[in-house]
Amino acid sequence: MDVPGLDNAVPVRLNMEGGAMGRMQSAVLNGERKSFRDLVDENEYWALNGTVGMPDAPHAGLALGQTVKLEISNDTSFPHAMHLHGMHFREIGEDGTLGPLRDTITMFRGETRTVVFVADNPGDWLFHCHMLSHAAAGMMTWMRVT
Repeated sequence: MDVPGLDNAVPVRLNMEGGAMGRMQSAVLNGERKSFRDLVDENEYWALNGTVGMPDAPHAGLALGQTVKLEISNDTSFPHAMHLHGMHFREIGEDGTLGPLRDTITMFRGETRTVVFVADNPGDWLFHCHMLSHAAAGMMTWMRVT
């Protein structure tokens, strides 16, 4: 699968935070900023871009056919298998080459990696940690393609 338009790709950033031994001090849950201790008390301790759980607004609103460059950073002490529903992506290697077609990428502690894809499937698409206990404890978001 070719990924056209890389030079004009829409940049999107996703930062994973939280968990034991993490540096997250607070995050937004249900529209309210809460301390990490309060989040743990509610069994919600993973965040994406400072938000725990499914936000009301999409993480990214994308136009059908738009090329997206998604930079993902794992600022936790744990690996996460990040899974995108509805579309496939390719990782951009350090040498600029495109890796194989995937819908899941395993992110290790401290890693930052970039994937690219064409928003070629209209709808609302879940993006979450495929370790379902992590998703259930807050590590999920969504993207809208219109």
